Amino acid sequence: MEHQIHYTGAMDVRCQFCGALRFQSEQLNCCHNGKVSLPPLQEYPKNLRLLFDADGAEGSNFRQNIRNYNSAFAFASFGANIRPPPGRGPYFFRLQGQTFYYASNLHADDPEERRYGQLYILETNEAIQIRANAHENANCLVSIFLEH
Repeated sequence: MEHQIHYTGAMDVRCQFCGALRFQSEQLNCCHNGKVSLPPLQEYPKNLRLLFDADGAEGSNFRQNIRNYNSAFAFASFGANIRPPPGRGPYFFRLQGQTFYYASNLHADDPEERRYGQLYILETNEAIQIRANAHENANCLVSIFLEH
């Protein structure tokens, strides 16, 4: 089966109300003709901006493992039936069914199994070592945990 290429042109049509870009062929009404207005996003912390923008090993590692870093500093565990998007294209998070959060007791029954909120009552360096040594963070850099 031969695939046909569909080219929609450049994304260069700017909404006169909100400034969003779209393709010429899109009939999307992004802001309902200016009726919906979102406040500008707040600047994220400098240490995160440096990791997002860095060209070196730390920046690359951070971007490749961003979900692991985010989970390592989470106060609770998020659970859901996550379904991968069909086909190709940009990543998006697709859920099916019920979502839930697991918040652990303040003190772990087994000190070797501390997770989530239990780490926030420990000394900083001890909590960092636990996060860095977790098997799911094997690809993360300890330096990122330490410095950021």
